[in-house]
Amino acid sequence: MKELTKKLQEQFNKMINSGKLFRVKLSGSEIWDLYLKSFSKENDPIFRDPNSSVHNCNHCNNFIRRYGNIVSINEDYEIETIFDIESDDEYKDSMGAVSRTIKNSEVSEVFFETFNSLNKLPYESCSKNNSVFQLGVVKNVKRYTKEEAEKFGVVKPNEIRTFHHFNLSLPTEFVDKTGKSIEAIMGEYRSDKEVFMRTMEEISLDTLKLVRDLIIQGSLLNGDAHLHKIEAIIPLMEEYKNIPLEKRNNWCWVKSYKFQFAKFRNELIGVLCKELSEGEELNKACLNWNKRVDPANYMKAVAPITEAQKKMAQKFVEENGYEESFDRRFAVLDDIKVSEILHSNIGDGTIKKVSIFDNVKTSSSRHKRNEFKSVEEVSIEKFMKDILPGCTSVEAFLENKHEGNLVTLTTANNSDSKPIFKWDNNYSWTYKGNLAGKSMIKENVSKVGGNTEALVRVSLQWNDKDTPGIVDFDLHSFGENHIYYQNKGKTHSCGGHLDVDMINPPFIGIENITWKNWINDGNYVIKVKNYNNSSNRGFKVEIEFDNEVFNYHVNRDVRGFTDIAKLTVKNGQISIEHILQSSSSEKEIYGIKTQQFHKVKVACLSPNHWGNNKTGNKHYFFFLDKCKVDTPIRSFHTENLLPELAKHRKVLDVLGNTCMLEPNNNEQLSGLGFNATIRDEVILRLQGSHKRVIRVKF
Repeated sequence: MKELTKKLQEQFNKMINSGKLFRVKLSGSEIWDLYLKSFSKENDPIFRDPNSSVHNCNHCNNFIRRYGNIVSINEDYEIETIFDIESDDEYKDSMGAVSRTIKNSEVSEVFFETFNSLNKLPYESCSKNNSVFQLGVVKNVKRYTKEEAEKFGVVKPNEIRTFHHFNLSLPTEFVDKTGKSIEAIMGEYRSDKEVFMRTMEEISLDTLKLVRDLIIQGSLLNGDAHLHKIEAIIPLMEEYKNIPLEKRNNWCWVKSYKFQFAKFRNELIGVLCKELSEGEELNKACLNWNKRVDPANYMKAVAPITEAQKKMAQKFVEENGYEESFDRRFAVLDDIKVSEILHSNIGDGTIKKVSIFDNVKTSSSRHKRNEFKSVEEVSIEKFMKDILPGCTSVEAFLENKHEGNLVTLTTANNSDSKPIFKWDNNYSWTYKGNLAGKSMIKENVSKVGGNTEALVRVSLQWNDKDTPGIVDFDLHSFGENHIYYQNKGKTHSCGGHLDVDMINPPFIGIENITWKNWINDGNYVIKVKNYNNSSNRGFKVEIEFDNEVFNYHVNRDVRGFTDIAKLTVKNGQISIEHILQSSSSEKEIYGIKTQQFHKVKVACLSPNHWGNNKTGNKHYFFFLDKCKVDTPIRSFHTENLLPELAKHRKVLDVLGNTCMLEPNNNEQLSGLGFNATIRDEVILRLQGSHKRVIRVKF
């Protein structure tokens, strides 16, 4: 047995070198029975008891029942067992029979031991610092009594015998020390393998290559964030198709082992691939994808095109004189007619002094939003009609929440080129992120029925273009009451209420907790929990109270609970302690700093409302001094094109997505834009007959 165990360990070490160990469906009990049955009578004589034999040992029985079905998978995707050894005549038949039977079985689990299990088993004592762990009992010593000698007849009274047993040494990397059960660990691996194999079976290689082309083409909103997943799956799919059918199960176990995209089929991009593989019409599948990624901006992605469509569009543009119109650049002040400018301040950037104290230097020009809590509020209509005409200077307070409001005006290089838009000029605009309009968490909450008009609002969003991942995030408030998914719809004694709760949404996920009219004094800790610990790319949280909004963005994989902030309510007054860094802190966007006032050098309406044009939603633009784009932007959006050009939208979408305007230091008109149909606000500091600060509401 000592020599046999040595050979088994040598074989086991070869299996360990693969880095992956598995189990087959064949149970340990079945292997033990086969092991005993395969000995010849000569090699397994009766020992002590007529119903027993030399190799029928409780310690060996326990070892084989627990570890006999461990296997590895070699480079040819064939099963290897610990019994694949050259043994002497005594064990030759038994080892051969067990090895052949196990190899004809099917891999069904990943093999791991846990420290908790090993620490309880009657093996060698161990600690978590062990580099190697003992599996099985190495040997035991037995002294026979007079009664046993008389009973068995093959031993003498007080005779001492040493018995050696099956045992192996297992490296620490195959021992889990987290406290999880071995069943839970194997369950995670089994789930990964099953989903991975379904990916290989249910999604075609042609579909993967098509989706890759769609991403490169720009037909999928935020598709770039998923391109690396497609590119990781394609070579695996190509390999899978060349694997013999009888080896595919083993191949899937090997390839899914700790593979970060093992559950590709269940991810957002995998859902699209599955839809296309099942025969979903291409344009509809792309539209479904774009709606899931960002319902507010799903129309901005380009549509899939063919070579014939490209040639047809090119011919139409060239024959109808539109070619120069698509040669575009950043617009500058001189491009705009004086009649369209509602306010202009194009000096050197300094503001006219109205007080002797204006020359006094302060340590920082950064402001806190609550400084403006009690300022006068006016509607955008009243501001444009009654206030702006009398202003000699306008400054806008740039907040972090305005990042989505950043907008840039573009035009054609040739001012005499033929208009391509639904209005009679060649000007267009693009919001940050290459959007035609602004997308907001608050707006998304409203769309799914959540309350946004409350004393306190806490909103969670994920699975958007910045935080992709189909995962079950839960929003929690720990305080006087624990507000979370188990009590959705209930108004608690503290005043809090969870009104939106989503589980693994394939589109943008939203959860929302509000205190509508009142909130009890106390502390309220806001947390986000990854309920099932699925892989993800983070989330966003927005907290709003007292007309102030705090944004938090976690852009990494998170597990368990993540603390966001603590709200303290005392005598009805609410304060906030940031646990995560809030975006209310100063940062730089488009070359200028937030939490500061910036000079408005030009204020005007969007080009679709210049002159006699009244086409589509009206936007109000406040172009800021020194504000410049820092990423490539689209110079036009196909939803704004003339109907005759819109017929070629698919090709022109690709054109717009590939012919971006690159950032530069030249003059441009960039600043804040506000859609008249979306609730928003901006704080303005004005000079004219007197100096004042107002809050303009949209």
